[in-house]
Amino acid sequence: MDFIEIWKAALSNELATRININDVFATFLVTVAFIIVYVFLTLWLTKAIRWIVIRKFLRKKMTARGDTLARMTAGAINTILWFALLMVALEDLGINITPILASAGILGLAVGFGAQNLVRDCVAGFFIIMHDAFHVGDTVEIGGFRGTVKSMNLRVTHIRNFMGAELIINNGSVSQITNWSRNNNLAVVDFGVDYATNLSKVAAIMPDFVAKLSAEIEEILEPATFLGVTSLADSSINMRIIAPTKIGSQWGVERKIRHALVEFLNENNVSIPFPQVVVHQAKSKT
Repeated sequence: MDFIEIWKAALSNELATRININDVFATFLVTVAFIIVYVFLTLWLTKAIRWIVIRKFLRKKMTARGDTLARMTAGAINTILWFALLMVALEDLGINITPILASAGILGLAVGFGAQNLVRDCVAGFFIIMHDAFHVGDTVEIGGFRGTVKSMNLRVTHIRNFMGAELIINNGSVSQITNWSRNNNLAVVDFGVDYATNLSKVAAIMPDFVAKLSAEIEEILEPATFLGVTSLADSSINMRIIAPTKIGSQWGVERKIRHALVEFLNENNVSIPFPQVVVHQAKSKT
């Protein structure tokens, strides 16, 4: 008999003597009291483990990735603790837990054979986290769907786009990932000018324009660059401006550049063509 059992027996005898009840009822009351203590101890342990894992260890070393991994680790440990509490409580109440554990093992084996996809999803989720493919808060593109990772666990990932649509995808189905939050982004703005435009004039005025962009748009990290002519299209001579931006800001910066660009070209009498087709009518033979 271990120390706890000796202590429980002593408390039961003392309780039966003091309040004049039979030994069986006294033992039951002591057992219930110990179970309550176990519950409060487990609650304290789960909070302590969550604090230690998230605050003290993983967050310092792996930032956002560590936060995701820490929450999963803490959740798994908490589940184990509560299961252990349940087994201890049942044993204290005189219930033989050996058949329960054996049944749980058999059930787990049966579920394992029938839940291969679940196992695949969990394994894939584990490697996504360990390889730091993405984490909560990243902007990613998976299967043509682009959005922000709102939550993830070992089995599924939730991604929400700017329109509010939410993609819920099993981690085992993630085959190709584009992570837009890994490095600084690049705003790319293509625009066209009329074929009659004086290209030397455009090349002369654009440096001042891109310099103004860099000064006025705070999301631009480095000076914007005018690349010049990039292609000759059916209706226009196409040109390009690029600007390094903060993570996730490239689309907003592109909109701002386009707005400023239209005004700038109009002020400088540079024609922006619309799609057009020139038709040559053949002369009829007489």
